[in-house]
Amino acid sequence: MANGVVNAEELTKRYRGKETPAVDRISFDIAKGETIGLLGPNGAGKTTLMKMICGVTPPTTGRIRVFGVDPARDPVAAKTGIGAMHQSAPYDEMLSALDNLLIATRFKGLSWRTTRPWAMEVAEYLGLADHLSRLVFQLSGGQRQRLQLVRALLTIPELLILDEPSAGLDVAGRHQIERFVRWLREEYGMTVIWTSHIIQELERNAQRVLVINQGKVVRFAQPSELVKEFGGAHLLVSVDDAVGAKVVKEWAAAAGLAATVQDAEVRIENAQVRDVLPQLSRHCHDSGVAISGISTVTDSLEQVFLRMTGNEG
Repeated sequence: MANGVVNAEELTKRYRGKETPAVDRISFDIAKGETIGLLGPNGAGKTTLMKMICGVTPPTTGRIRVFGVDPARDPVAAKTGIGAMHQSAPYDEMLSALDNLLIATRFKGLSWRTTRPWAMEVAEYLGLADHLSRLVFQLSGGQRQRLQLVRALLTIPELLILDEPSAGLDVAGRHQIERFVRWLREEYGMTVIWTSHIIQELERNAQRVLVINQGKVVRFAQPSELVKEFGGAHLLVSVDDAVGAKVVKEWAAAAGLAATVQDAEVRIENAQVRDVLPQLSRHCHDSGVAISGISTVTDSLEQVFLRMTGNEG
């Protein structure tokens, strides 16, 4: 996909004094209008990858193109179309939120007169417009997070990079951000790269998820494809009491199936109703145990991610 918004080929970044590369021969393409989830454990290489996309640091080897240009060699051409919301981007704490936006506007070579209507529209939508006169240190964590997003959207970028956009926000605030980003994508065809430790955010919003671990791509696919490939279906069997749960668990063990018990409910791993129900029902009947309910649950993207990266408990 040579005409994609972001194209990476065998992208590698080594830091001096480190034995292993932070990013190790990563290749991927991101198309216009996609929302891509970037998922990996701490130290996986996510931050380094984002820095290379933004042109902050050049790759050691390999090739990266943003809008068809090298962001490290031609940063103006690349960065003009990028809006980045960085979780740890600093503010001047003793200036107002509005003054911080004015500084960011000048830093980007923009005119506040031109930028102001759109910036204020974003601030109004995010519930921040009435707080722009307050000093930054007086703002709550959630308000600071919203200010980060306003600062990233002083213009309407072609590529929006979101680094933990919902950090410090309550559930309502997280859903507000999600609705707004979806609207940006639908209205302006914006491409979004989204990192989050709240994996359900990516499951709800990303068309594809790029999973990286130890600097390497584990998989780049739709969330549903990841769940299908790496996840499983499990049975939840409800009985009347702990004695009945013990009977069900012992039956599962004899059948070669892993099972866990919580109260009077038994979770049988990687089992299908049609495969086990006849034998399980017969065994429970013979043992005097009544099954009060049976249902199937599938792994979430979070459970699949832990399995893919070797962090499953």
